[in-house]
Amino acid sequence: VVVLRYHFNLIQSESMSPAFERGDILFLTNYQHDPIRVGEIVVFKIKGRDIPIVHRVLKVHRDGEGRVKLLTKGDHNDVNDRGLYNRGQLWLDQEDIVG
Repeated sequence: VVVLRYHFNLIQSESMSPAFERGDILFLTNYQHDPIRVGEIVVFKIKGRDIPIVHRVLKVHRDGEGRVKLLTKGDHNDVNDRGLYNRGQLWLDQEDIVG
């Protein structure tokens, strides 16, 4: 038996234009055993906020304990997403990734 869990997300801004436009619907998967690579598009949630964000992985980093950390950026944006993360947060953690 194979169980597939899908989530969906509605694009709410132009930050990923032209790849995605406002109103596009994404169907998401989140395979924990597949590594996330630079260039992949991810949906993530910032702790304490309700709205998920759809952006591309700009950098992948491993911290001193071997945990994977991600830096993201919208294709249409000029700068990375550190200004969107919580104060003092430089990287996303694996558990921040929705799909």
